[in-house]
Amino acid sequence: MAGDSSGKRWWKRLSVGGRKSAKSKTQDGAPQESAVASSADSSQVNAVFGLEPAAPSTTTAPPAPRSTADASAFLPPAVPPTPSDTALCFSLINNGNKTSEIPQVVAADQTTDKRKVADGSLWDRAYDALQNEEPDRIAAYENLLSKVLANAQSETLSAPNEIQDVSEVTNRIPQDSVARREELKKITELGLEHMKRKKISTTLLGHEIVLQDVVADVAGVVEWTEDYIKDAVKDLPYASIIMAGVSLVLPLLKNPTAVEAANQDGFTYVTSNMRYYVAMESLLLPNEMKADLKADLTDRLISLYKLIIDFQVQSVIRFYRSRTKNFFRGTINYDGWEKKLQSIKDSDKEFVSKVETAMSGTSLQELKKLAREAEDSRKALAKLLDTVQRMERHMSNVETQACLEALQASDPRDDKDRIELDKGGLLKDTYRWILSHDDFQRWRDDGEGRLLWIRGDPGKGKTMLLCGIIDELKITAPTANISFFFCQETDARINNATAVLRGLIYMFVNQQPELISHLRESYDGFGKQRFEGPNSWVALSKIFTSILEDPRLRRAYVIIDALDECTRDLGLLLGFVARKSSTYSSVRWIVSSRNWPSIEKDLNTATQKVRLSLELNEDSVSAAVTTFVQFKVEGLAKRNGYNNDTQDAVKRYLSANAHGTFLWVALVCQELASTPGWKAQKKLAAFPPGLDALYRRMMNQICKFEDTEDTMLCKDILAIVSAVFRPITLDELAVLVDTLDGVSDNYEALAEIVGLCGSFLTLRERTISFVHQSAKDFLLKQARGEILPCGIEHIHHIIFSRSLRVMPKTLRRDIYSLSDPGFSIDRVRPPDPDPLATVSYSCVYWINHLRDCDPKKNANKDLQDGGSINTFLCETYLHWIEALSLLKSLPEGIISMLVLEGLLKAQTKISLLTDRVRDACRFILGHKSAIENSPLQVYTSALVFSPTRSITRNQFENEEPKWIIRKPAVADNWSACLQTLEGHGGSVNSVAWSHDATQLASASADETVRIWDPATGQCVSTLESHSNSILSVAWSNNANRLASASDDKTIKIWDPATGQCVSTLKGHSDSVLSVAWSHDGTQLASASADKTIKIWDPATGQCISTLEGHGGYVSSVAWLQDATQLVSASFDKTVKIWDQASGKCISTLEGHSDSVLSVAWSHNTNQLASASFDETVKVWDPTTGQCISTLLGHSDFVWSVAWSHDGTQLASASADKTIKIWDPATRQCVSTLDGHIFVVRLVAWSHDATQLASASYDKTVKIWDLATGQCISTPKDHTDYISSMAWSQNATRLASASFDETVKIWDPVTSECTLTLEGHSDYIWSVAWSHDATRLASASDDKTIKIWDPATGQCVSTLEGHSNSVLSVAWSNNTNRLASASDDKTIKIWDPATGQCVSTLEGHGGSSVAWSHDGTQLASASGDKTVEIWDPAIGQCVSTLEGHSGYVNSVAWSHDASRLASASWDKTVKIWDPATALTFYVPSLAYSTYEPS
Repeated sequence: MAGDSSGKRWWKRLSVGGRKSAKSKTQDGAPQESAVASSADSSQVNAVFGLEPAAPSTTTAPPAPRSTADASAFLPPAVPPTPSDTALCFSLINNGNKTSEIPQVVAADQTTDKRKVADGSLWDRAYDALQNEEPDRIAAYENLLSKVLANAQSETLSAPNEIQDVSEVTNRIPQDSVARREELKKITELGLEHMKRKKISTTLLGHEIVLQDVVADVAGVVEWTEDYIKDAVKDLPYASIIMAGVSLVLPLLKNPTAVEAANQDGFTYVTSNMRYYVAMESLLLPNEMKADLKADLTDRLISLYKLIIDFQVQSVIRFYRSRTKNFFRGTINYDGWEKKLQSIKDSDKEFVSKVETAMSGTSLQELKKLAREAEDSRKALAKLLDTVQRMERHMSNVETQACLEALQASDPRDDKDRIELDKGGLLKDTYRWILSHDDFQRWRDDGEGRLLWIRGDPGKGKTMLLCGIIDELKITAPTANISFFFCQETDARINNATAVLRGLIYMFVNQQPELISHLRESYDGFGKQRFEGPNSWVALSKIFTSILEDPRLRRAYVIIDALDECTRDLGLLLGFVARKSSTYSSVRWIVSSRNWPSIEKDLNTATQKVRLSLELNEDSVSAAVTTFVQFKVEGLAKRNGYNNDTQDAVKRYLSANAHGTFLWVALVCQELASTPGWKAQKKLAAFPPGLDALYRRMMNQICKFEDTEDTMLCKDILAIVSAVFRPITLDELAVLVDTLDGVSDNYEALAEIVGLCGSFLTLRERTISFVHQSAKDFLLKQARGEILPCGIEHIHHIIFSRSLRVMPKTLRRDIYSLSDPGFSIDRVRPPDPDPLATVSYSCVYWINHLRDCDPKKNANKDLQDGGSINTFLCETYLHWIEALSLLKSLPEGIISMLVLEGLLKAQTKISLLTDRVRDACRFILGHKSAIENSPLQVYTSALVFSPTRSITRNQFENEEPKWIIRKPAVADNWSACLQTLEGHGGSVNSVAWSHDATQLASASADETVRIWDPATGQCVSTLESHSNSILSVAWSNNANRLASASDDKTIKIWDPATGQCVSTLKGHSDSVLSVAWSHDGTQLASASADKTIKIWDPATGQCISTLEGHGGYVSSVAWLQDATQLVSASFDKTVKIWDQASGKCISTLEGHSDSVLSVAWSHNTNQLASASFDETVKVWDPTTGQCISTLLGHSDFVWSVAWSHDGTQLASASADKTIKIWDPATRQCVSTLDGHIFVVRLVAWSHDATQLASASYDKTVKIWDLATGQCISTPKDHTDYISSMAWSQNATRLASASFDETVKIWDPVTSECTLTLEGHSDYIWSVAWSHDATRLASASDDKTIKIWDPATGQCVSTLEGHSNSVLSVAWSNNTNRLASASDDKTIKIWDPATGQCVSTLEGHGGSSVAWSHDGTQLASASGDKTVEIWDPAIGQCVSTLEGHSGYVNSVAWSHDASRLASASWDKTVKIWDPATALTFYVPSLAYSTYEPS
């Protein structure tokens, strides 16, 4: 860590209170520090801790602290922490040693003997006096301490967050002062011991993270507290009166929710000053003092001690008040903590001032020194507590937990444990050889060998070798991050590149929680989809890279096992590993795989790698296998009672035939385990050497079962398990294999049947998987004839058919008995037994098996009208969607339905089933969000808000809720708009489909390109690098590259798989307006405002030629299919056709009367279309240059034109906010797509012409379904902006306020306006319902508030009194009061019954006002950038919350009034603790008090 040495020097100068004297330190061998720090150094130290400069000391230098190695962890960060990292701003150290200390408050040369006084200490007298004055308070304190003693005797010392009953506790605190001290010392020791046992920790997804093990600062809290209190009690026995309570409270302060008001500051201040206070008695009241003066000062000091004891006693009681039942409510004063603390400070100051003239300079100097040291301790402790609290808040954040849950597909630690368990445990002697291997040590120690590739054939023990290495690294590098992942081909959760990154990132964050900031930056705003979908790799690789680049990252090891079992995107993963292992020196990588040339080819690109071949280390591997044989045979001998001869024979045979293969040994031993000991030697010869030979023997055994039914059953099971997309459970297997119907609920029988399949399969926790990938490979290749006689497609069809048969029998409405349509998915807990257990796999994968079964051959009847799919959709579709939501697999269901729609489109004939499936797709797409959040919404809002002619709605009409009497008005047909893609922060200027239509790219004025998944509507990648608005985007034909053109005068070429910019093309002297790839991807053309077209070689980034001739901006460019010609459109009102080879203009097309904005070739190159500012589209014959037709219909500029791939349709986008579809043959407009609310900038067809994408200045991209072309009209009711909306409490009515000077009341079921309230004479800014919905209030620019009767629409009262616009109005919860906020800088509180203003709060007013739920507090937001909290009873402002940097426009209370949210024009939302004025950032404002029953 940079700056370690200077940090240590600073810390040593500050650590002035070590326990041992300088002499003893020297004797112990510790170096002594110089006696006096330089003045420069002292000022530097004071600056760090905010202290006033102290006079140089001339005493002997204090000793160095016991540990300085990690001292720099306590120094402030060089750069102020960002909001996302506030809890993580210190260096993270975990070396297993004691962390640096906070300065002690007594110098080592000050012995305690000189401070000891008689047992009649003033502390005892002060305590007794307070007990007489406040008996209930002291009784509550002593009862609480007595409870600690009682719990200790029963070994049930309660944790800080445990509820304690103090109602029937016998007070065990003696009243004799000496006995009391002893008893209180016991409590102190118990509190410290408990604090050490109850480590400060947080929990992530069920795994405890001990923060002491992660952040050195956190460990310092516990360690310093222990040392401080122990020393205080030992050296100052009278302090036990207070320290007993201190030891209980300090551990609580790590929890931010336990810290209230100013209490923590006062508590830490008084606690840090205890030695100073105690010293007063001995230093300032010497025996030689005059009796009358001493008596006066003694009384004063007792008064001060009484204040101190009272403050600490009340602090202890208050911190524990929410943790005690039957608490003495009247024992403490909840307010005025600052005042109490100030009283202590004033009394202290007055006392010292009184004795200054009577005391020696030495005593006063010593007291001042103690005061300075106490201040050092207070600031350091406050800093530590702040670190702990911020860490606690950060990791317990709900969004952080949700982010980690979304990331975690599998916990690699659990996978490691499972693998080790499946393989019979990890033997150290089987992997120890690699630790001393030259290649391993070179990788570990040599800076040039960052990547270790361990390769070997199947069964050689690669996985267990890596398990062993991981365990060793945990011992030898305990502070390092060890991130690992185990690929497994047979498990869809962990067999792809994306899953690898998810697991590795999860491991990093789990070990070093502050790295969560990288995850949150990507997750926030996108949610779970960020880590799923076809382009999740891009997002995850960026997150992983940012973690590797984080300077806070500790030394790291990344370990990936079984690369050959990564079945999807292996090339991406290999390239990523090769690049990153060559780039980051602080990270070491280990990967393992089979000896695949393809893997070797990719890993060869790594510049710093070490190869370790198991085949080339045959002796070491064989020795390890021999050890493994010894272990396994000893187990068999004990299990089966082998005699010595049998044991030796088995050992010799296994050792001779294993050939260095662990798996072979394990499989043979598994078979021998079920063989009686006396048969073992005879059976040995039946096990051939080699894995394939052994697998063949196992298969032959299955085929030779005496009972042929058993043979067929095993073959069926092996076939099913070979074809599924993830490991299935016994419950799922039972419904997929017909012959298991009779035992589907018999676990023992099912497990026995799986056991018949030899050693091919393994069963763990009811889940079936292959014993090894090599077993599956053998079955699919060498045993294909036995288990797949009709081909694997036949098995896929069997799984599909049985799934369709079992789902209707199992699925039903409300299968989890949730009852409430609004029941949130976050609250759903599967019942036991789970009714979905048998069909979970079928629900998610039935369409995948249909796709892979060769449907034209095997599923032709299923895909016909009246077939099994049609029946399923007619009877079970809604139940299936409900089940998908409960399984949290709705996105997979959407993709499956789109796959099904594609299969039907591939058929030549149109059927009713095609229409049904298309409608079903629209249904699930249209209501995805509602159903995903609340599964039962599939039967309510999804049905009633679907179009009246929806096939799905009409099919399930009987499922609609009966309690809805008046249904909402909806369109007859589905809108042509399939998806609206939102996320850009500026106008969207361009959109382009990838050739296979699986991706959509958009370019925006926000300087980004976004790549979308058009099936789900999720943004999967954001490309950032341009420095100005991006005007055009284009895919290469193979979708391997994406080009973007920008106002920054450059073209960028991107790799969409990684999200990286691979090339920047510079040369234009003005904005680049358009870019286009040639069909073969070898050339790129760009059009610019500099009036030129440039042709580029994208491979080299060189400009090949520049085409000049236009007299204005060149707005668009397009290639002919064979790339021999290029067409351009210009602001000079012309279209030009160019010869690419010569760069000459061969034709100029004239006819437009204004600038030409877009040009496009038809796919067959026979026609050319252009769009213009003159509001027309023209179609040209490029051969003759003649205009064939002019398409009229738009009412504003036509920005863009695009041909469908087959050339039969033409689309145009216009500033009139519409897209028009034209038939160029008839010159007719066949459809107008209306839905954007601003200029439509560009339009693009999918390759199959079934979908159209549009980009608009309204910042959205829309995807349209050209099959329907329908558009829903939007009724217009208010005639001006709507400024405010409010629901009635029972949600039966909705009120809206508008600048049209009216308030409207709506029926949300029918969407009809039921009342229009007129009476205001200017803009209405705010509207609010009374809690009982009998009254409605509105606030207006006409300076009045009106109260309305919503039943009749009559204005029952007009409240006048404000002298400027009234911007906000709010009812108290009991409707007895109404508050209004005005631009006249006042808030008025009204009695709505009389219409009288009962109170005017002056000085703030403005944008928003809100009551707390109990009506005791009122919050207001203002343009002065502050929020104020008022006590409406007295009309006083009790708190001003400062922190926003812009106009604060809204404020809202949480239901329990413990939090207040504010929204500002500074683009932030702040959440405040009204008690402390602390603020926390969160991404949302509204609080909900509704809990579905």
